[in-house]
Amino acid sequence: MRISCPNCAAEYDVPDQALAAGPRLLRCARCQHRFEAALPAPPAAESRAETAGAAGPPMSPEAPDDTPQDLPADVPEAASTPLAAPTAQTPERLAAAPASPPDRFALAGWLLTVLLLAAAGYAGFAFRAEVMAAWPPAQRLYGLLGLG
Repeated sequence: MRISCPNCAAEYDVPDQALAAGPRLLRCARCQHRFEAALPAPPAAESRAETAGAAGPPMSPEAPDDTPQDLPADVPEAASTPLAAPTAQTPERLAAAPASPPDRFALAGWLLTVLLLAAAGYAGFAFRAEVMAAWPPAQRLYGLLGLG
């Protein structure tokens, strides 16, 4: 679930399991503001209408054509009880959720870090004689690596 801080509007992805037990007190990492977060409640009017329609009396043959008939005639009566509410991670809900755009700055930061580490490794290899002359304890490290 995506939660935003009411103070600074920083957004966070919080797993639904963390809020399943009820409302929790959260603290924003950016502004240190404390606020309460909970899972959104399902719409009461729709759930009552669905429950009443599913648990209502069986449809009679003279029901109008525009009335939906959910169950075939051979389904036992016990199967007409309403089902539990679907979990929060239904495929329809996941498909309807807006996808977050890729963070290009984060990707650029990772690439820059990898390039800097590769350059430092190459410099340590190419200039190992200068490094060992400037810092004698490095001789043991290069000796262990077989580069001494």
